[in-house]
Amino acid sequence: MTELYYDLSEQFFSSGVKFKYYGIARTVMEVGYELAMTSDKARFVIFSPGHGQFLEVDPRVGSDSPTGLIDPGVMPSARPLRIRQTFPKPNVLRDVLHGPVTYFVNRRNLSRFGMEAGEARPVNLDGKALVSLGRPKLMSDFLRVLERRGQRPFFSPLLHDMIPLHTHLMGKNKKFPTKFVHDNSYIMNRSGMILSNSDFTKSEIEDFSGRGVLPLAPHVECVPLCHELRESIEPIQLQAPQEPYLLCVGSNVGRKNAECAVNALKILQERGAEIPKLVFAGAARKSLKDYVDRPELAGVRNRIEFVCNPNQAELRMLYENALALVIPSKMEGWGLPLGEALWLGTPGFAASVPALHEVGRDLAKYFAPERPVELADLTEQLMRDAAYRAWERDRIAAARSTLRTWRNVAQDMMYAVLDRHKYA
Repeated sequence: MTELYYDLSEQFFSSGVKFKYYGIARTVMEVGYELAMTSDKARFVIFSPGHGQFLEVDPRVGSDSPTGLIDPGVMPSARPLRIRQTFPKPNVLRDVLHGPVTYFVNRRNLSRFGMEAGEARPVNLDGKALVSLGRPKLMSDFLRVLERRGQRPFFSPLLHDMIPLHTHLMGKNKKFPTKFVHDNSYIMNRSGMILSNSDFTKSEIEDFSGRGVLPLAPHVECVPLCHELRESIEPIQLQAPQEPYLLCVGSNVGRKNAECAVNALKILQERGAEIPKLVFAGAARKSLKDYVDRPELAGVRNRIEFVCNPNQAELRMLYENALALVIPSKMEGWGLPLGEALWLGTPGFAASVPALHEVGRDLAKYFAPERPVELADLTEQLMRDAAYRAWERDRIAAARSTLRTWRNVAQDMMYAVLDRHKYA
């Protein structure tokens, strides 16, 4: 029976850190949990720099795990330091020092691993189906070490987006993303297939590959992410605003385009319309707070609230009580917040960009990301018309059975990889 080795290194490298799991790390956890709960073909591994190889682990799942989902089953005190293993360009001093520094750091890593490893055991992945949903820089590191060991798995990475490269070519980022290109190129040259989280990301990979910006891509399979927001038993220590509010999750200025939501409030103020609160939930972003402090926004500043790093239960509560979720990003690889809002029956206002159309389908309402007046129009309609609000929520709730779950993602990924591995 062909088995699939699922990489939990993303969690291993983040264990013991005050880290709110979202985005990539959240995807690793959710898919790993579903594989552990539903598949007898999935085995779990972590890359240990101290050992210089992958170790098979027996993860803790569900109530046995601190996350409530899955973790590698290795104590946080064993968390390794990382030394980059591949570089875009040579550097004489760095290349001379790299070997000795790596040696001493990995001695430290091995010492800390010690007795904290549980039942972790070395595994030879040569020819095996290995799937990683982590960050490209971690993947390029362990692929380099596997190559030195003569192990060539049938590697299937999930590439979450090509945004750094795309924004550079549009002139939005003056500094060429050298390491990003290097890591993704290194991965693509050593992959049996590529997974993407959306059709948009798939088209980006194939486009940049066809133009020679990235190497020739192997088969690219789209496994869309999902809408589900799993219930959590974490304590809720914050209270949602008692008046109507728009919710932005993980927003910042620039690509995330939080300024569009702020300027929509200003437009409503200028119209003399009722202004909802605007709640930004996620990591504290100085650039966003600096933007809100601009003199021209003084009239709406008291309508803006920041909620720093809510846990999953608190985030769910914020979604459920929001007037609407706003995701104004100029580009996304998928867009988890939009899907999660729709999963809970909350209206979603999304920038009209390809990936967000994949998530929101005909359930979300769309606006041009450079036109806050369109977002203001959507908000005003929802604020003033109670019957319309109720109709929107009923319409979205009725479609819940058509939305994707994390189990859908895990099963689609497993079937795609194992089917391709058969013919490798």
